[in-house]
This record gives sequence, structure tokens and C-alpha cells, in this order.
Amino acid sequence: MSANQGRVKLDGAELRRLLALMLPLYVANLMYVGMGVIDTIVAGRAGDVDLAGVALGSATAMPMIIALGAVLTIVGPMVSRFRGAGQFQNIGLVLNNAKILACFLIAAALVCIWAASFIFPFITDDPALAGVARDYMYMLMLGVPAQIMVRVVQGHFEGFGQTRPALVLSVLSLLCNIPLNYLFAFGWGPIPAMGGAGCGLATAVIQWLNFSGLLGMMRFSSTHARYCRQLLAMRAPVGALCRRIFSLGLPMGIATLCEMSFFTVVTLVIAPLGTVAVSSQQVAINVSGLIFMFPFSMGIAASIRGAFHIGARNRKAFDAMVRTVYVFMFSIVLVIMLGTIFLREPIVSLYTDSEEIVALASTLLVYCAAYQIPDAQQALVGGLLRGCHDTKIITWVNLINYWLVGFPLACILIRTDWIVPAMGPAGAWVCFIITLTLTAVALSWRFSRTRVRVFCR
Repeated sequence: MSANQGRVKLDGAELRRLLALMLPLYVANLMYVGMGVIDTIVAGRAGDVDLAGVALGSATAMPMIIALGAVLTIVGPMVSRFRGAGQFQNIGLVLNNAKILACFLIAAALVCIWAASFIFPFITDDPALAGVARDYMYMLMLGVPAQIMVRVVQGHFEGFGQTRPALVLSVLSLLCNIPLNYLFAFGWGPIPAMGGAGCGLATAVIQWLNFSGLLGMMRFSSTHARYCRQLLAMRAPVGALCRRIFSLGLPMGIATLCEMSFFTVVTLVIAPLGTVAVSSQQVAINVSGLIFMFPFSMGIAASIRGAFHIGARNRKAFDAMVRTVYVFMFSIVLVIMLGTIFLREPIVSLYTDSEEIVALASTLLVYCAAYQIPDAQQALVGGLLRGCHDTKIITWVNLINYWLVGFPLACILIRTDWIVPAMGPAGAWVCFIITLTLTAVALSWRFSRTRVRVFCR
């Protein structure tokens, strides 16, 4: 065998297309995470109660909003598949029916957030804290329609392989988020100081600016204006298509909720261990979230390109794309892992000066580095399965691995001596590694079967 035959051949053109999709998404996702950091910083300046209230309100409301919005993440792969098949006439139909579905999801989100706002007096004995959390959630509700509808418009652009609109608007949103947070939190002129609740209002305003910007780009684009008219048209829903979008998207919403709530609840299990343990866990989770934006964005790009090749019935191009994305992504992930290990103390020092927190969080970042490979694998394969329109399996895998396996194991490793001496926060990360590995293996097995089936139809 020659040296060239032994090498994995990468498709340079495909890699450029993947990067053109992924890089704007990556930066946009980092900007989105950055807005949450700004909310936390501004709320902290407003006072400890405001900081705690924003944290509590965000932890309660955001999983519901993001999970319901995730139902519409299937719009991008659907648009891309129709584009690959040359069936452009169906794209507007998908958008119009996705809009109708979004209206029901918005109503569900508003009802869920309103109902959840009544639980805070049962969680905390501090009425001021409960009040800030409640008011913050009420302000977030003002932006929910835009936050969910933006999934439809953004999915349309992604389906056409155009992710720069999301990048441009995310950067502008981050820049606007800073003054708006200070304006509503501390007041100015006729605008009263609202403290932590003002951070929620700033987020709502940003969501409407983001949605209006994306819709404006679509409306005044020569390529997309006709689809915008179809999106905004008042037409009767096509029942079969609405059910198709919902049946493909619902598993993504449930899977997202399972994953987000799992990490949140595991943090609550650590809470009785003290401030150092909780703070260290929060720092490690925050760093992990920033790192995860890379494979997450790569998974979205792979889902769009995969759906396009499936629509075009081009198995050779599909396989070349999968090969290319694997080699590129894991090459970067290995560099990130090494960087996290060797720079762990300087990274943690950016968050705090506490020697205790730096010591514990630095240890947790070693575990964080170790779990990047299974985390990247499950994110990428999940994206490929979305591109294949095979999403139900993701729900069952996440539900079983995170809640039937992961959560009990986390409780045992963190708080008990049943298997090994109680590990504290480190037990959570051992659990994350095991859970994500099981998830990655299960989804990879499913994709190996789906890849064959999808081109045999």
C-alpha cells in the first residue's frame, strides 16, 4: 500500500463550505453565551439579591425557551434537503407552516414560564430574591415570541448555507446588550432602575432587534424576498407538513431539555457541599460551555451539508463530507484538550482570585478536557442524524443516558461512598464522561445504520 493510499482523503472544497457555515455560527454562539455573561456581571453590580434572582430566573426559564425553540432547528436541514433536490417551490411552504407551529410553541412557552414563576416562594425563604426572579422571568416573556420565531428565519438562511446574517446580528446584539443592561438595571432619566429585572427586559429587546434584523435581511434580499413573502402570508396550515415538522423537531426539543436540565440539576446536587464546590463547578461548566460551542456549531454545519447531499442523492459527496468533518473537528478538539489541561490555572484565574476555587476548578478542568472527545462526538453525530431526518432516537438516547443512568450515578458519586469514597464535584465530571460516552456510542451506532438506509430509499 502506498503512503497516499493509507491516508484519509479530505475534500478541500467541502471543508471550505463547512467552514463557511461553521465559523459564523461559532462566533454567533459565542456572542450568545457572552450576552449571558454580561447579564450576570450587570446583575452582580446591582446587588447580591439581583444576581441570585437573575441566576434563579434564568435557570428556570431558559431551558423551557431553548427547548421549545429547538423544535424548529429542523427547519434548516429541511430547507437544505429541498434545495439539494432542486425543489425550491417547497421551501416557502415549509417556512409558512413552521411559522404556524412557532405560534403554538410561543403560547406553550409563555404559559410554562408564567406557571413556573409561582414556584419561587417554595424554593427560597427570601421574598426579595423570589420577587427578582419572578420579575426577571416576566420581562423575559416579552421577548419569547421573537426568540422562537427567529429559529424559523435563521433556519431558512442556514438551509441556504448562509450563516453570516446570524453572525452580524449576534455581534450587534452583544454590543447593544451592554448599554441596554445598564440602562434598564440602573435607570436613566425617565427610565426607572429595575435591577435584575432590567436585565430580563434588555434580553427581550435584544431578541426583537435580532428577529427584526434577520427578517429585514430576508425581505430586502433578491434571493430570499419571495420566501419572506411566503413566510408572512396568511395561509391555512398544511396539516401533514405541520405534523412532519413537529414530529421531526419535537425529539430535538425534548433532547435539549433532557440535556440542559440534567446539567442544572447535577449542580443542585453539589450545592450542599458549600460555596467553593458550587463556584468551582460553575467555572468549569462555563468553560466547558464555551468549548462546546465549537463541536455544536460543527454539528449544525454538518447537518446542513448532509441534508443537501441527501436531497441531491449524492452518497459519495455525503461520505466525503463526513470524513472531512471528522478529521478536521477532532484535530481541533485535541488541541483544545491540551490547551485546557496546560492552561487550566490561568483560565480559572480569569474568573476568581480565590485560591481554594482556583485549586478545585483547575482539577475539574482536567476532567472537562477528558470529556471533550465524547462530547464532540455526540454533538457531531446528533447533527448528522438531524440532516438525515432521523431525530427520534436522539430523544430516547438522551432521556435514558442522562436521567436513567447519569443522574442516579451522579448522586452516588458526588454524595455517597457506595462505589468509591464520595468524590464531590469531581464525581459529577466522572458521571458526565460516562454519560456522554454512552450517548456518543449509541448515536454513532444509529448513524452507521441510518447512513446506509437514507440512500436506499
